[in-house]
Amino acid sequence: MMLFLLCFRLEAQEVNVPKDSLKISVLPQKKVLSPKKASIYAALFPGLGQVYNGKYWKLPIVYGGYAGLIYLLGWNNNNYNDYFDAYRTIARYTTVEQMSKADKDYLNNLFKIPYWDLNINPSHFSTFQSQLKSGKDFYRRNRDLSIIAIAALHVLSIIDASVDANLSDFEINDNLSMHIEPMPARLWNGTQIVGFNVAFNF
Repeated sequence: MMLFLLCFRLEAQEVNVPKDSLKISVLPQKKVLSPKKASIYAALFPGLGQVYNGKYWKLPIVYGGYAGLIYLLGWNNNNYNDYFDAYRTIARYTTVEQMSKADKDYLNNLFKIPYWDLNINPSHFSTFQSQLKSGKDFYRRNRDLSIIAIAALHVLSIIDASVDANLSDFEINDNLSMHIEPMPARLWNGTQIVGFNVAFNF
């Protein structure tokens, strides 16, 4: 009879343990970007790598750079063509007297500079010819530099997209700190000195 009561008492004293009410918060995983994809997108189309990285604020910089350089390329190329055609025209002659009226009118109307007007100042023929050659060379060099600058900007945008994608999972928070504290040290000859210990916590 005692054994039965003991078992009954044990069963009656069972304690129901409530379920754990602690909620585990799961932080959302940050999107990891692929540097390879970002580079390919930037190489295929200007600014597409920046869009892939979510750096939309860089698009005006990229497209502004392209627009400015393309404008310079067109402006230098147009001036080069004008100077090249003018120099090719005047290079066929050695004096103003040998020039046809059509060629003189073409050069005078192209530049409309009284100092270079061959009808007013025929003695400036050689100066005019050398200026045309210098202008042709100047605008050709600037045109070539504009092409190089456009290519450099394209490469730079690819590098920028790749670096941004590489640093996409780099965490920057307030836990980064620096501590400076004194640190005693002993030199090789036994002299006691005091230095500084710099510790970075991140």
